[in-house]
Amino acid sequence: MAEIKLTQTQQAVVDDRGGALLVSAAAGSGKTKVLVDRLLKYLNDPAAPANLDEFLIITYTKAAASELRGKIAAKLTEAIAADPENRHLQRQMQRLFLTKISTVHGFCGDLLREYAYKLDLPADFRVADENEGGERRETVLTELLDS
Repeated sequence: MAEIKLTQTQQAVVDDRGGALLVSAAAGSGKTKVLVDRLLKYLNDPAAPANLDEFLIITYTKAAASELRGKIAAKLTEAIAADPENRHLQRQMQRLFLTKISTVHGFCGDLLREYAYKLDLPADFRVADENEGGERRETVLTELLDS
């Protein structure tokens, strides 16, 4: 399958090193390719190659997070095949499974679990499901209206 060519704007995003970056575009517009290419550019930086697990990669669905991990693995595999002696890239493939690639909800849940003690939350807290949330809202609203 032929590699999709990036537009000038997409290539500018891949090449940018100005700090934090938000990529927002319509479905099917190439966001994932841009993000994966940008990430690989950091990993292949000749002056200061980055480590994959230094990045926080967040998406909206578990399926998208899984797809992103797979695309990163595929790009790393290609890069290693092109430069089989590159130990840094080989280590990045191992680090892929340590890299935080998750949903927004997963990331926030991990943060809450890590700092539960500072927030007086039980360490084994869980997110209420839709029915529990509805029942709690109804209880609070009833109590509020009664008072």
